[in-house]
This record gives sequence, structure tokens and C-alpha cells, in this order.
Amino acid sequence: MKNIKLLDCTLRDGGFVNDWNFGYQNIISIFNRLVKANIDIIEPGFIDERRRFNKNKSINPDTKSFDTIFSGQNKKNSVVVGMIDFGTCGIENISLAEKSYLDGIRVIFKKKDEKEAISFCSKLKEKGYTIFVQPVSITTYTDREMLDLIDMVNELASYAMSMVDTYGLLHKDRLSKYFYLMDTNLAPEIAIGYHSHNNFQLAYANCIEISAIKTNREIILDGTLFGIGKSAGNCGSELLAMYLNENLEKKYDIYELSECIQNTILPIREACPWGYSLPYYISALNKTHPMYTKYLTNKNTLYIKSINNILEMLDEDKKLSFNKQYIEELYLKYQTKYIDYKNTYKELAQNLSGKNLLILGPGRSIVRKRSV
Repeated sequence: MKNIKLLDCTLRDGGFVNDWNFGYQNIISIFNRLVKANIDIIEPGFIDERRRFNKNKSINPDTKSFDTIFSGQNKKNSVVVGMIDFGTCGIENISLAEKSYLDGIRVIFKKKDEKEAISFCSKLKEKGYTIFVQPVSITTYTDREMLDLIDMVNELASYAMSMVDTYGLLHKDRLSKYFYLMDTNLAPEIAIGYHSHNNFQLAYANCIEISAIKTNREIILDGTLFGIGKSAGNCGSELLAMYLNENLEKKYDIYELSECIQNTILPIREACPWGYSLPYYISALNKTHPMYTKYLTNKNTLYIKSINNILEMLDEDKKLSFNKQYIEELYLKYQTKYIDYKNTYKELAQNLSGKNLLILGPGRSIVRKRSV
């Protein structure tokens, strides 16, 4: 049987939709359902020292917080990992692995921080944790940059290295290219992970594509229940579990996942929707941070064509890092450009010629003078 593992990050990536405020009972319920469903790796949240301890949230300042929340919960055969966004948590907030409920830690980082992040991973490894290296926005890496990072990962000897498609930009050809680049150059004992987003509705298809590649290496596929997650969301864990059961003889309990979705995830969706949408599609189409599209859409003054035009004005090195002041400047610049309305005025004049006009302006007088 091909060695493919399913990692569920519902409580971590899903927290982007509700500020990680799942509520204690829901956190425990989701976790226990995932354990009962035989999910291989479970990620119960972020470790972020900027946050205060809150048992109702799946983002907390240190590993001891997770010890407190999950004390007494049986993880059976599941591996439990926390995530650190490099720079948001000092090593002093991490207990020794032998004293922690967490078995491993995944570290995400931007390309500019990779050397410092790998050094941080080394310190985590010294504390006894299983380490997952997670470079975000993998589509920004050139082949040479990726090979240099792989050399550092090999020296670190981490458990896994992931392809993190932060903004859902990968299609089949580039997906395969990055995988083969890693598969050919990573040490054979290092697993390759894949974390997808659904901006182009390709998360599930790309996971299937990865699972079909011939390799002797362990593969880790990320998913969340019903795709809950940042922006356009992730690949559904229930979809991956179904596919792996049917095609690779896995034994994930689909009913546990389905009941968790029905009882816990769908109520969250009603209050905090996520998933494929026009703004996220436009963001991916322009290879930009989704907050740029959201910011421009919220102006309520622009057609889709105008939003695309502004996104095309973004400097290449600023596309994937949201800067509110920068996009506002581009918006104002676009709004002040000269547009010739002569033909529009001419057409309007023709349509209104010979007609009696009533011009209404906004204000209270409209209500006061309204015919009864």
C-alpha cells in the first residue's frame, strides 16, 4: 500500500474564518471525532505568543496551553502537531516534547525568512519534536531557490517538507514540477506534504494528482472538514478520506467525519461562510493576495473590470503581501485617470430628448414630500 497520510487542520486553518473561536466543547468534539475517524495527523491549532490563553480558542501562546485544553483526551494512533508562523512564538514558549501533548510542530515561513526559520526548526528538533517545514507561497520560488531550501531541509533532517499553495495558484503542470523537484532532491526519509487552497476549485483534484504519482516516499495530504479555511478554503478531509479508502485501502471512518460536519462545522458556516467565490477567483487569476480584491470590492465603486485593472497595476514583488496603504494609493490613482464620457453623454441625451424629467436627490425631503 502506498504510504499516504491524511493530515486534518480544521482547528488551525479553519480558525481563519472565526478567529479560532470554536468554543471548548466544539474543539474537543472535533478533535475526538478526528481521532475516532483514524486521521493520521491532527493539527489542533496555532501556537502564537501574541495571544492570551483561552480554552475556547484553537490559537494559544504556548505548548502548555494545548496540554491544558487536551488533557485526558486519548489520541490513540493519531500524531498531534501544532503550527507556528515563524516570528510569532519564541522558543521559550515551547516545552520539551516529552512533557507536551503535542508530538510535532509545523513551522510556516516566508521565503525571506527561510534561513532564520530553519534555524528555529533546529531548536524545536532539539526539544524532541517531529518537525514539518512549511514554506508558504511555494509558487514564488524559482527552481534554484527551491533547491537551496531543500539543501537546508536535508541538513536539518526534518520529518517532512510541504508544498504550501497559499493562494491556490497551482495547476497540474506546476504542481508536478514542484513535486518532482522535491522528490528528486530531498533525502529519501523526508516526507513530502501538500497544503492546498481552493481559489481555482483544484484542491481536491490536485490532491488526487499527488496521490497518483509513483514514489517510494511518504506523502502527507492536508485537508479540513468541509474545506473550512482561509479565503477560498481547503480540500475537504472527508473527500480525501473517501478517495483514499476507495483507492488505497485506507480505513478512515467517513461517518465520524460526516457527523462532525453536520453537528459542528455547518453551523459555523452559516455565521462565517468560506469557499470558492468570485473575489477569490479574481485574486488567484491575478496571482495576488486575496485581501487586495476584498479591499477593492468593499469600496462598492468598482466593476470587476476595474478591479482587474487595478490588480494589474500591482508591482510584482508586492502582489502576495497585502499593503493597505499601497492598494489605496493605486485605487485613488485609478479613480483620477481621465475617462472620456462624450459618447455616453450623447447617448443619454438622445434617450431623454423630449421627455419630462423628475430629478430626485437623496435626503429627508423625499420622505416628507412622498405622495400618500
